[in-house]
Amino acid sequence: MFQTVTESLAIGNVVSPAELREIAQKGYRTIVDLCTPAEGNQLNAEEMKQLGFEYISVPVDRQNLKPETLQSFIAAINSASEPVYTRCASGLRAGVMTLLSLADREGWTEQQYLERRQALGIDYNPNSPVEAYAREYFLNSQK
Repeated sequence: MFQTVTESLAIGNVVSPAELREIAQKGYRTIVDLCTPAEGNQLNAEEMKQLGFEYISVPVDRQNLKPETLQSFIAAINSASEPVYTRCASGLRAGVMTLLSLADREGWTEQQYLERRQALGIDYNPNSPVEAYAREYFLNSQK
């Protein structure tokens, strides 16, 4: 899966060398990998550099999401060479974290976030930790 979110941000779950070369050919300069070491599917930093990417690992454990998790992701995105491709095993964390970073930067309401999430086709199971994290973000941002 590869989806463009904005002119400078894309999300997905791509791991194959051929697909990664295609992303490089599209002009993407940085890959932010949200997979944790325990998942066993992090990209290889050296291989990403050989493909011409800046590689940033921001492990996001969907069972242990904290406010600092989003702040670490935002810091990575802000320091990265654009355009940026963010990936995880399914694309879910990549989509949610990217949309929450945009919500943070642009002051979105929860409704705006939900509309963008739906437009991208990002679905998750009710009561999932990622859904709870997004909901908590908007509850805290309205205080």
